[in-house]
Amino acid sequence: MISKKLINQFEKKIGYNFKNQLTLIQSLTHPSMSKDQSDTDKNPNQFERLEFLGDRVLGLAISFLLFKKNKNFKEGDLSKKYSYLVQKNFLHKISLELSIDKILLYNFKKNNKKMTISILSDSVESLIGAIFIDGGYKSAFDFIKHFWSPYLDIKISNTQDPKTFLQELSQQKIKKLPEYKLLSKQGPAHSPIFTVSLKVLNLNKIKAQGTSIREAERKAANEALKIINEKKIT
Repeated sequence: MISKKLINQFEKKIGYNFKNQLTLIQSLTHPSMSKDQSDTDKNPNQFERLEFLGDRVLGLAISFLLFKKNKNFKEGDLSKKYSYLVQKNFLHKISLELSIDKILLYNFKKNNKKMTISILSDSVESLIGAIFIDGGYKSAFDFIKHFWSPYLDIKISNTQDPKTFLQELSQQKIKKLPEYKLLSKQGPAHSPIFTVSLKVLNLNKIKAQGTSIREAERKAANEALKIINEKKIT
């Protein structure tokens, strides 16, 4: 159980006081803490449910912040920054800034670095979901704006192109490059629409369209990265 003192310290750290602290505790209690399956069935752990919600709230908030701040950016540039700011490793960075590792309840070996990074990054989304449930979208947005704002100005050159990022991830996992294939070219010569497919990792084949093959491939890579982030594939 998390002590009242620790909860109060954490609320001060994140800049939000919960009306219902049980919601906060639920967001900081990983499913690995549930030992009895029958008890889990009767009282389901809320961590993953809150994580699911927090992921969507984070996506909307970051999209809006980037849209407002970068008025001259094209969709591609916005997508690159977005992918960087919601990826697992960045969420892990935020979790350390929040010192979630000092309060989170989970039952995994702390020396398993890969698993720890995954759990801590998930906990940030769970926390966002909890803030949304307790205080509404404005409270969740204010929290995200406060902790993500220092990174909204990160230069595009410092963020990886989604195709490059996906390529490195695929090579790291299965030693294979993503496979892009042109499926069709439609429309008039002056304004064609290209459709490509993407096969990568163990995902279902992804299709995307663009006004150039390069744009279509980039959109497919972005979609793959979004799915990977949602499925927490590391």
